[in-house]
Amino acid sequence: MEDYALWRGSPFPDLRRGDVLERAGDNLALIHGDLASADEHVTQVISFVEKGIFQPSRADVMAMLDRVISRLERFGEGVPTGEREVIDAHLRYAQMLHRIYGEFLRLGAL
Repeated sequence: MEDYALWRGSPFPDLRRGDVLERAGDNLALIHGDLASADEHVTQVISFVEKGIFQPSRADVMAMLDRVISRLERFGEGVPTGEREVIDAHLRYAQMLHRIYGEFLRLGAL
């Protein structure tokens, strides 16, 4: 519930123009979009918490988030500390979604 409350009160990470967007064979704007898609699927958790309705997404949300996390970790390799702010914000958000959705699947299966 702590992660759920944090997620509900947190803004989606910003993708500020001017930051390093292309690196390590990937594009941060595309990762940002994939994270937004995963975030939309995770909204299924809201119905579960507020109404007790367990209806997981048809998409493999955990795999989506695993891919986003892996891409963000690769993207951030070797980036100077000053440039990591946007990448780290995305990574923390993706990891939080992963925990929330994983717990949702666990509790819904009980």
